[in-house]
Amino acid sequence: MGIKAVMSGPGGLQAKVNGPGTAKNTKAKLSQVNLLADAWEGIESPYSQVVTIEGANAYSKVDLQPSVEQLALWHQKDLAFVAENEDGVVTVYAIGDKPANDYVVQVTVTEVSV
Repeated sequence: MGIKAVMSGPGGLQAKVNGPGTAKNTKAKLSQVNLLADAWEGIESPYSQVVTIEGANAYSKVDLQPSVEQLALWHQKDLAFVAENEDGVVTVYAIGDKPANDYVVQVTVTEVSV
């Protein structure tokens, strides 16, 4: 498996990963997730909350894409978030102190195959 750079559009460069397991014609969809302060479960880090994301199913890879402002705020509060999809149930985990604020975070949903 390797990575090669190819021209994409006028003057643009795009990295292509080739090799086994590479998805072809995979399209990512943008959506958003509401992380509610009062919905976090757990008594210690990592805290979790099951979320609903439009377009996500059992074959979706879900990536959180916070804004620069959100990243800066989370850095100040020593917070980190990660999403996990298990058979179509998307759970977001908060690492650090239990979040005390609501956040609306952009997500990318990409269909994958096994």
